[in-house]
Amino acid sequence: MLFKWGVLCSSLVFMVGWDVSRHPEWDMMFTAGLTAREIADRCKQNIATVHLHLKNREKYDPEFFAKHTAALEARGPHRITTKWRKRLNEAQEYYATHGRLPRRTGNPEEHSLAEWVAEQRRLVERNELPQAKIVLLYPLPGWNINAQTQEREIRWRNRLSLLVDFVNTEHRMPRYRTYATEEEHLLGVWLHNQHQRRSESRLELWKLKALNEAVLDWRSRN
Repeated sequence: MLFKWGVLCSSLVFMVGWDVSRHPEWDMMFTAGLTAREIADRCKQNIATVHLHLKNREKYDPEFFAKHTAALEARGPHRITTKWRKRLNEAQEYYATHGRLPRRTGNPEEHSLAEWVAEQRRLVERNELPQAKIVLLYPLPGWNINAQTQEREIRWRNRLSLLVDFVNTEHRMPRYRTYATEEEHLLGVWLHNQHQRRSESRLELWKLKALNEAVLDWRSRN
């Protein structure tokens, strides 16, 4: 029900005494698991004001903070926090300025930001990143692409292209034992590795499909 908090923020109720809450909407957010910082950001209030209010509410509701703690834990470790949004904004600003994602090889600030982006990628690969965060990350180009994996895939596709050229020219598969040139030897070894991976069920489906479509007789060991 977090989408309704914006409405609650605009319906402030002011009371005379602390025994009746001056900001019941803040109380609802807090006991629903939102942090003081999140409440302050959502309602555009000074965080010190929010903290003071919450501290005073505990005097009239001894279970106030216990309710908050239970709800906060229920939100899970990957909830969208102000700190997380700040890092996302920094990543987006970096991309807008440099035209690329931050790299680990950069200065300490860039390295830290690159690690944050990499962590989001690891979480989504493990299916542990909430959909809400994925949606917010979507406008950041390439955030979910592992650069090393992408580079390996490019090399693999380049090798496949060389295989196609060889077959079209020589009208046979490259050999890794009785080869005529070093180039054929390299292609023969690569093709042999694809055979091995396929026989051991370790060849990715997209690679198998690409080989089948590019070289119909690639499974032949001639």
